[in-house]
Amino acid sequence: MPQTLIDLLAWLRAITPDEIKAYYWAARLIYLNPWFWAFTLGILCWERLQPARPEQAVLSRGLAQDFVWFNADAVFKVALLPAVVGGLHLLFDRATGGYRIPWIVDLPLAGKVIFSVLAFDALAWFHHWVRHKVRVFWHFHAIHHSQREMNVFTDMRVHAGDYLISEAVAFVPMIASGMMPFAVMGVGAIRWWYTRLIHANIRTNFGALRHVLVTPQFHRIHHSIEERHQDKNFGVVFSIWDRLCGTLHPHYDEYPETGVAGLAFVPPATLSPWAWLNDYLRQFWYPFARLLRRD
Repeated sequence: MPQTLIDLLAWLRAITPDEIKAYYWAARLIYLNPWFWAFTLGILCWERLQPARPEQAVLSRGLAQDFVWFNADAVFKVALLPAVVGGLHLLFDRATGGYRIPWIVDLPLAGKVIFSVLAFDALAWFHHWVRHKVRVFWHFHAIHHSQREMNVFTDMRVHAGDYLISEAVAFVPMIASGMMPFAVMGVGAIRWWYTRLIHANIRTNFGALRHVLVTPQFHRIHHSIEERHQDKNFGVVFSIWDRLCGTLHPHYDEYPETGVAGLAFVPPATLSPWAWLNDYLRQFWYPFARLLRRD
C-alpha cells in the first residue's frame, strides 16, 4: 500500500470519534463474516428450486443490473453507513444529553433486541408508506420498484437518497435503548438479510407464518405493476402493521408481474463495463431529473 494512502488512513483514524469507530468495527465483523454471505448463496439456490416465475433465469440480466447496485450498496454500508449511524448517535446524545429510555436500559440484551426490532420495523413500515405518498420521496423510491425481474439483489437496488430518508431515523430507537454498536449493526444486518429473501424470485408464502411475517409472495404484491395492488403490503419484516393499518392485500396465491408502469430501465445487452456504469448512473440521476421538471 502506498505510504501516502497509509498516512491518509492514519489521519482519518486519528480524527474519527471513538463512537463512530465502534460502528466501523461492528460493520467489519458482520459484513466480512462468510456466514453472512452464505445466506445469499442459499437464497439463489432456493430461487432455482422454487421460482415464483419459472421463465426468469436465476442469473438474469436483471440480477446483473442489481448486482451493480449491490456493489454501490456495499460501499455505502461499509464505508458510509457506520459514519452516518455513529454521527446520528453523537447528535442524538448531544441533543438529548445522552437520554436513554429508562425501562428499556434495564432490560437484558434480548429484551433490548426485541424492542429495537419491533420499533425498527414499525418505523420502517411508516417510512415505506411515506415514500409512496410523498411525491419527492417517491421519485427516489421508484428506482427500487422499477425492477421487472425480482431477485436476491433487488433489496440493494436503493438510491442513496432513499437510504438516508429511511435508515437514519430507524436507528434512533436502538440508540435510545442503550444498545451497543455491535448489537445495533447486528439488528440492521439481520433485517437486511431478511429483506434479500423477500425480494427474491421465490414462490412461497411461508404457510401459517404468513399471518405474522412478510413473505416473498407478500412483498411481490407490494412490487406489483398491477393497479389493484398499489399501496399495499408496506411491511418489511412483520405483516402485523399492514393488518392494523388496513393496507394488507389478503390473497396469498398471487404472483404478479413487477415494476412501475411507464418506467423501465432495460439492462444493457452487452458486457461492456461502461454500458453497465452508464445504466447505473442513468438510474441514479433519474429522481433528480424528475425533481428538476416543472410538471
